Amino acid sequence: MTDSSKKQLTPDDLIPGGSGYKRLLPTTMEEISLSPDGTTVRYKFSEVYQEVSLSDGSTFWQFGVDTLNGIIFNAGKMELQKSLPTLHFLERNRAEAWMKLKQEIWFVNCQTAQLLHRIQLLPEWENLLFNEEKKLFSFTCRGDLSLLHLSGETTLVMKQPSPDVLAGGIPSRYEFGIEEGAVWSPKGNKLAYYIVDQTAVTSYPLVKIQEPIATLDAIKYPMAGTPSETVRMSIFDLESQKNIELESSDWQESYLTCVTWSSDEKAIFVAEVDRRQKHCRVMSFDASTGRRIASLWEEEEEKYVEPQHPLLFIDEKRFVWQSRRDGFNHLYLYDISGKLLRQLTRGNFEVTQLYGYCPKSDELLFLCTQSSPLNRDACAVSITDGNIRRLVNDEGAHTLFIAWESGDFIDSFSSINTPNRITLHNLFNDETEVLYSAENPYEGYDFAIETEIGSYEKEGDEIFYRIVRPANIEKGKRYPLAYYVYGGPHVQLIRNEWMAGTKGFEYMMALNGYVVMSIDPHGSDNRGKAFEQKIWRNIGAQQMEDYRYSIEWLLREKEYIDEKRMGIYGWSFGGFMATRLMLRCPNLFAFGVAGGAVIDWAFYEVMYTERYMETPALNPEGFKENNLCHYIDDLKGDLLLIHCDNDPVVLWQNTLTFLKKATEADKQVDYAVYPGHQHNVQGKERVHLMKRILRYFNMH
Repeated sequence: MTDSSKKQLTPDDLIPGGSGYKRLLPTTMEEISLSPDGTTVRYKFSEVYQEVSLSDGSTFWQFGVDTLNGIIFNAGKMELQKSLPTLHFLERNRAEAWMKLKQEIWFVNCQTAQLLHRIQLLPEWENLLFNEEKKLFSFTCRGDLSLLHLSGETTLVMKQPSPDVLAGGIPSRYEFGIEEGAVWSPKGNKLAYYIVDQTAVTSYPLVKIQEPIATLDAIKYPMAGTPSETVRMSIFDLESQKNIELESSDWQESYLTCVTWSSDEKAIFVAEVDRRQKHCRVMSFDASTGRRIASLWEEEEEKYVEPQHPLLFIDEKRFVWQSRRDGFNHLYLYDISGKLLRQLTRGNFEVTQLYGYCPKSDELLFLCTQSSPLNRDACAVSITDGNIRRLVNDEGAHTLFIAWESGDFIDSFSSINTPNRITLHNLFNDETEVLYSAENPYEGYDFAIETEIGSYEKEGDEIFYRIVRPANIEKGKRYPLAYYVYGGPHVQLIRNEWMAGTKGFEYMMALNGYVVMSIDPHGSDNRGKAFEQKIWRNIGAQQMEDYRYSIEWLLREKEYIDEKRMGIYGWSFGGFMATRLMLRCPNLFAFGVAGGAVIDWAFYEVMYTERYMETPALNPEGFKENNLCHYIDDLKGDLLLIHCDNDPVVLWQNTLTFLKKATEADKQVDYAVYPGHQHNVQGKERVHLMKRILRYFNMH
């Protein structure tokens, strides 16, 4: 029953992209940055950037959309802004930043409200990467790599020899932690960049319908078991204006990642992974000749390796490497010759983020799951003896912002019951100062929802669950179940943070009378190698058993579930799992919704699929079992498939193929398309998507 004395929540309030969504995020300090000496803090609060003294709280400057519009008005020839674009602050002057406005780059001084530089961009320029030391950008344009100076002049670094070769392109479809196609050296004198040769990769057509005559956008999409891209690396020397290509590998179709410059810019380090992703070697190269200096060490696994993090140099002779070689992601200290000095962290927990090295305390600062997989503990480990200490004791999710010179740090903390709390600390004492505590944004709203997080044991492993349900469950009443699934690697749904890791769907459903359950089954992130690798060569079987067991546990432990009114929903890998459960466990759920679903893993990309499934030739049974078209005759319940027509990740072909098979088998499958969107529905139309899903649940 609704409380008429309080404001009512709608999908527009709960779903990202909705008109009221941002209003219901905790108002707090964002984009925090401490000055190196720890005397000031810069942050964004309510869409206004400011730099504040930590000693007396005085404000040095503020910069909001009104300030920006004043600069725009004085500069002329550009419309005023309704909101602030993303500001990229410089390190040398903490008040200076650059931003993209339309097809221009603007450099501004936030303290003096001055426009410093204005650079015209062309629409086809992509992958802008700023070099603060030399005050220029690298960028790509139709496969070419160039430099852009503050004057607006450009310098060509490498011209593509063919349309299928990309200089500075992002390789491996963003796998292996790769987010950029180029890496500037520490002093800005050299630019390392990928050369991605996609000649052997099949082109795949995406149709754009925005114009009266539809156009074709052909992307390169290497499917599992098919020829993939080849990747090389080159270095552009700004002084000599020459390119130095790194010595080529004897491995075919290998992956290059974890690119790291030495602090003196004389060497560059690269991790190479073979096509089968079972063998990794870390190599050093001479940055002036491209010659390979040494293969420093190698890691091999029966199932797969997956290096994702660059080396972290703590001085000119030593660096830190992250590896799961002992079963969990931990930190290892090496010297520059590749000699292992010591393992710094160990135990049945994962290091989830490495911030850096504090020379004053001789410690590395990092986040980990030491207290629980649900938490992100803020810790420091001694380089000398490996002693680990907790920096903040609160149980929940921590994020650190560090002043490396002084040892001061700010902790941004949240938990299920704490929206956000910002505190100031120092590595050398126990003093704590609360800078800000966010209020509950749902105060005053009819938010009659309860969230429960817990765990149960299955096959000797702890499985975490989350239940979001209407508050004040009536005794003896049975409620419909909305089961939200994912289940794939690199995702953890359940966390001890504000909203418990939910994304609005759960609250929307609970406010409409549903109990919503999720688990993190085997294969999920941050549980260690053995927990994840149980899905190897059969990517959906283990999770399906985990989900089936969770329903048995739920019906046994929670008397308020109506087992005749249970539905399932998932997207991407979750769409695959939702469809698999509807087909392989046909009596479990009465209906389901699957968005952006992989239907046949032979249709999915090389890098991800071959890591977990190998190739169709090497693992025909695994691919056969996880091709959901084979089980269309087993479908009993109602199923809604949703896809975006321009999806470059899970190709539209997946669910269209399934729809064709269902039609041939005389199975009624509901279907919806979101034109113009890619792998998921974003913006205000995401609210439409969630309303559609709610409507489907209500119908069935």
